[in-house]
Amino acid sequence: MNPTELPPTVQKALGEEAAHDLVSWLDARLSSATPISAFTARQKANVFVLENISNLLLAATPELQEVGNRPVWHVPIDLTLPKKGRVGRIGTIAIDATYGEVHYDDKLVDEMTAVTERLMHEAITS
Repeated sequence: MNPTELPPTVQKALGEEAAHDLVSWLDARLSSATPISAFTARQKANVFVLENISNLLLAATPELQEVGNRPVWHVPIDLTLPKKGRVGRIGTIAIDATYGEVHYDDKLVDEMTAVTERLMHEAITS
C-alpha cells in the first residue's frame, strides 16, 4: 500500500511521515495474517480424519507454528468414544495456514490408524 492510497483527510491529519508509518505498519500486519483460520484448520483436520481414519476422531485446538518460512496449523487429533468422551491423542495433522493444504503421507495415516485401534482396544477392554 502506498501512503497516497490513504484518504486525503487521513493524509492531511497525520502528515506525510505518520501516514507512511501507518501504511508500513498496516502492510506488515496484513501480510502476516493467515488466510486459513484456526477454526477452518480444525474443520479441515476433522474432514481428513473422517475420510481417512475413523469417524470417532475429533480435532482439538490448533496451534500456529512457523515451519521454514510458512505458517502451519498443527491440529491435535483425539479418539472419542460414546460414554467415555476423549480417550486419548492419536497424533497431529499439519494444515498449511496460507493455502489450507493438509500435509500428510501414508505413513502418518497408518500410524494414526494403529494408535486409534490400540486406544480403542484399551478403552473397550478396561
